[in-house]
Amino acid sequence: MTNVNIPPMVPDFRNRLASDAFLVGTWLTLLDPTVPELLAGSGYDLLIADGEHGPVATSDLVQMVIATRAAGVPVLYRVAANEPVRIMHALDAGASGVVIPQVRTVADVEKAVAWCRYPPVGLRGIAPRRPSGFGRQTAAYMAGANEAVTCCVQIETREALDALDAILEVPGLDTILVGPNDLAASIGHTGRSTDPEVEAAITHIIERATAHGVPAGAWTQSTTIARRRREQGFRWVTVSADYGFIVAAADAAVREIRES
Repeated sequence: MTNVNIPPMVPDFRNRLASDAFLVGTWLTLLDPTVPELLAGSGYDLLIADGEHGPVATSDLVQMVIATRAAGVPVLYRVAANEPVRIMHALDAGASGVVIPQVRTVADVEKAVAWCRYPPVGLRGIAPRRPSGFGRQTAAYMAGANEAVTCCVQIETREALDALDAILEVPGLDTILVGPNDLAASIGHTGRSTDPEVEAAITHIIERATAHGVPAGAWTQSTTIARRRREQGFRWVTVSADYGFIVAAADAAVREIRES
């Protein structure tokens, strides 16, 4: 990968993917920027702000990027839909990349990649205010942005599963993320993400991703499943979410006190 001068306010997740390290992240859904600031100190390799199922808007994303800057933890943004304006808002807000949900076709992936890259290889509009240091490092940012921004698509539909090999061959696709809950629903097992057929589909995904040389990540709900995904060959995982950690700790504390 080309070494370029990336301004420090935009941590580069793609370089971390290129390493041999197994990367661990979690999801941001709570809007108080203290939450990502706190989690950034826990040693996570990435945080994903959720604009699809979570309430994180671009203005909230800006606060999250600021809150995690000192720790140097990349913040990706899961957009609500594969739309140019949503992708560009996220990148111009300072996100290290985007996660695109509900892709179904090669064309969907090609569209996402194009709006993550500046011309001549892509279609991204040019106004990198925050990631360029508000104009102080525009040339440096634009020289390296196409090599630094992470374009991740989720594999979570029957259609994407059927088109998997072709999707993995799309130039500019940096990584994929398996969404087991939607994948389960899409293949007829709504609410049963641990069904053997779902697990077989996940195994197929990691085998094909490995064959194509595309780093694959997976959403997991526990450390046990995260370790299993690592053993399967996944390069990165997300474990639970900010609210999940609060719920688990609060429930456990109350239960322990009452049961004692």
